[in-house]
Amino acid sequence: MSHINAPALLATVRAMYPEIGRNRLSLAVEKDAARNVWAIRVAKGEHALTTYLEPQDVDSCLVGKECVHLSTQIGQFITNYCNDAKDCSL
Repeated sequence: MSHINAPALLATVRAMYPEIGRNRLSLAVEKDAARNVWAIRVAKGEHALTTYLEPQDVDSCLVGKECVHLSTQIGQFITNYCNDAKDCSL
C-alpha cells in the first residue's frame, strides 16, 4: 500500500527542479482517486503541463530509486519553457 502524500511529492519535485522556484513557475499536485494516479501540474502564464504518474512510479521516486517519467516530463517542460521565455534563467 502506498503512503504517498502531496506535500512529500511537491517537496521532491521542487528539490529536483530548483528552476521551478527561481522562475516562479506554479506547481500543483493532486491525487486523482478515480483513475488512481497522481496529477502534477507545472505552469507559467499560458504555458502549462499536467503529467500523470502511477502510484508505484511516485513511490519509487520518493525513495530515491527512479524518477524517469517525472523527470522526463517536467524537465522537458522547463527546457521548452526556458527556450521560449525571456525571463527564465537556469
